[in-house]
Amino acid sequence: MGGTTGAGGASGTRADAATGGAAGDPGATTPWRPFAATSVWNTPIAAAATVDANSATLIADFSSIAGQTTFWINIQDYSVPVYWVDSTVTSMATVMAALGGTGFRTGAADNSVAAGAGPAPIPSGATPAAGTDRHLSIVDRATRMEWAFWDADHSSGSWTAGEASTQDLSGDGVRPPERNNPWWAGHGPRACGFGLIAGLITVDEIQAGTINHALVIAYPHIRSSTYTPPASSAQGTTTDAIKTRGILCGGRVQLDPTLDLSTLNLSPSGLTIARALQVYGAFVGDYSGAVSLYADASPDAQASWSAGLLASGDAQKIPLDRFRVLTIGTVYDNMN
Repeated sequence: MGGTTGAGGASGTRADAATGGAAGDPGATTPWRPFAATSVWNTPIAAAATVDANSATLIADFSSIAGQTTFWINIQDYSVPVYWVDSTVTSMATVMAALGGTGFRTGAADNSVAAGAGPAPIPSGATPAAGTDRHLSIVDRATRMEWAFWDADHSSGSWTAGEASTQDLSGDGVRPPERNNPWWAGHGPRACGFGLIAGLITVDEIQAGTINHALVIAYPHIRSSTYTPPASSAQGTTTDAIKTRGILCGGRVQLDPTLDLSTLNLSPSGLTIARALQVYGAFVGDYSGAVSLYADASPDAQASWSAGLLASGDAQKIPLDRFRVLTIGTVYDNMN
């Protein structure tokens, strides 16, 4: 999975007025975020965090890929349109999926199965992202639940997906390793096993001027085959993504916390993103033909981006060579 390129920034209104607190509690005044406050996604990087022994080599490659030496923010092609639903959505679409299709959630835990058909509250008119990944995210903030799809399609009048899975957004946001039994419990709509709402930039956050969670990045030289939590699966080997180069799925990168952001001449939205990359960092989550961050690509969000909320080119001012890779923990091998 993983797109080939990203679109520069753009901005508008959001899908609904519901917000959540730092842990996602409805009714609070800070931007909603998925997962428990103790989740690795929502935990600031400690001042004493250690840097991986191979960080310098990894970042030298990360920051010098031919033609891709700056960040892009995917907000149209290869991004993630999020459709917010609530208890007023009572109709459930049946989604036929080749992978992870049925049993979308019957209890407190994630509950996908290997293949088949499962129900999801997909609103009428919902449209997957442009690009070959065709991601689509459906989120109920009150019940803290995501239905997420890769290669989603409705052109025939019925929903199909190459991968479909749910995630309990009140948990830690970490699926079990894919190579454990059952293998499909660790699969997700991103190559690295993440849900789609994880690490996504939303309109609420840019409007509030704060992102209180780690972001997700994708880039051409992601290491294939191996992964480390919070990733639960690995990028397959391709011409660009190989086993002997790059940061593996789940690797956490951090913008140098000593970098004075005022020297980058960032707009307010760019500064918000840069602060998040210093405080929370980003997890490598997918392959992409560009060094990419991701923002909500729903029609309502795109209206906001296009209106100027997220300035085109802001992320390009964040220097890739000022990142570092934090110490990588347990490594799993998918042998792909």
